[in-house]
Amino acid sequence: IGQCIAASPTSEQAIVLIGGDALHANDQTAQTPQSKHVLDVASSFEDALDIAIKTFAFCIEMAASKHGKVTVGVIGGNHDRDSYLAIMYALRERYRDSSFIDVQKKSGDFFVMEWGKVMICAHHGDKAKAERLVMHMANEWPELWGRTKFRFYFTGHMHHLKQQDIGGVQVEQLRAATARDAYASSHGYSSRPELQAITYHRDNGEISRVRVSLFN
Repeated sequence: IGQCIAASPTSEQAIVLIGGDALHANDQTAQTPQSKHVLDVASSFEDALDIAIKTFAFCIEMAASKHGKVTVGVIGGNHDRDSYLAIMYALRERYRDSSFIDVQKKSGDFFVMEWGKVMICAHHGDKAKAERLVMHMANEWPELWGRTKFRFYFTGHMHHLKQQDIGGVQVEQLRAATARDAYASSHGYSSRPELQAITYHRDNGEISRVRVSLFN
């Protein structure tokens, strides 16, 4: 995290996006909430939640030490359908009196932000394909869409990198920032974990990008 933030330029506004599945297991049963697939976990749910909150707080505070303001978006995934709320509310309470850290108190599946002529959206990517997400983006936030020129949509879920242009939107399926679990290893998935810091100019769109590979 430190390497990623240090390599990116100082900016007026930063976004820390927690894009779903921050916790591999939603509760102490160590199963996916909907399908009840058994998950590969290495600690108790309480320990995992505690470590996750501390890790994200570290990331937020490191970003705040470099950038003017920090907006934090926390959205749910298929693994942490309910537990993402614990992370969101814990961080919201931690920074409730901060004038430069804003944890968005908004439960749900979507993150959206406007930065000059830039529109940034995110969804975990487990409930809809990219084409439908782009159409939803235009329908749900038409005024924001109309004011902007550069539009970006981020998803995760599948853990491997994929980038495509759809209807004026650059859609990116991001790599996970975690090691492969037993399921991924046994099914031959080979995507490497990665962090990214992307910098946008309010009038010119994306101007720089930092990638940090996490070799596990």
